[in-house]
Amino acid sequence: MTKSACGILALIVFVAGVFAGTDAWSQILRPARAVYDLRLNQSRDNSGVDAAKGRLVVELMEDCAGYVFNQGFITRINSSEAPEMIGNMQASVWESRDGRTLRFNLVNNINGKTVERERGRAELDAAGAGDAAWQLPAERRLALPKGTLFPITYNRTMLRAAMAGSRGFETTLFDGSNDAGYYHASVFIGDELSPSRDKRSKLLAKALPSWPVRLAYYHHDNSVGTPEFEVGFTLYGDGIVDELFLDYPKFGLTGQLVELEYLERPECD
Repeated sequence: MTKSACGILALIVFVAGVFAGTDAWSQILRPARAVYDLRLNQSRDNSGVDAAKGRLVVELMEDCAGYVFNQGFITRINSSEAPEMIGNMQASVWESRDGRTLRFNLVNNINGKTVERERGRAELDAAGAGDAAWQLPAERRLALPKGTLFPITYNRTMLRAAMAGSRGFETTLFDGSNDAGYYHASVFIGDELSPSRDKRSKLLAKALPSWPVRLAYYHHDNSVGTPEFEVGFTLYGDGIVDELFLDYPKFGLTGQLVELEYLERPECD
């Protein structure tokens, strides 16, 4: 699993619940904390990976100027071709309410050793063009093309598209990953699922609509051919996701929602 793939995984699989039924549903995110158990996907070829498990914890909070997203991604991977790998990645982003400012911070540890630190910020203009600047791992600037979305705006757009009956869209996504720069993201949305599905988590409200979603991510200088990785999940009408499929070139993981807690919103003028 690449370091950039670890980062984008946690930033697109997060709780972005909305207050459905209000006129401003697409503008209001519901703070929450969700926990997912991860296992090796035994239904596909895993190219030498004998066992894998992990836990993904994601937390969305608000302040009066924007949204704070924290995540922890812990994995233990055993392979016949290499020593056991224990990964522990902690990341945090802050995105302004208008989706035009992003601050990001990431620390990635492998087997107890820090292998990556990223810190910086990015700004977009009204057309979605702008630039990103890293302080770590080294000073660097990168132009972001017109139409770029930051992670929280990306998730809001995805939920809005599903609720409107869209079959998907393509966009440029920037999450702060130094390795990737930015991604070309393709979003595929299936038909609405039956609310009586057996796989629906007991943590979720029974009346919520849901859709199968598949995401493909391409490095910014390669928008055709094989994606760097893909993510599939069931998206629910309050923004919660479950039934994860995380597909990397050499192996895959599945994930299930095991804990869900909604958090308080700030009182802002």
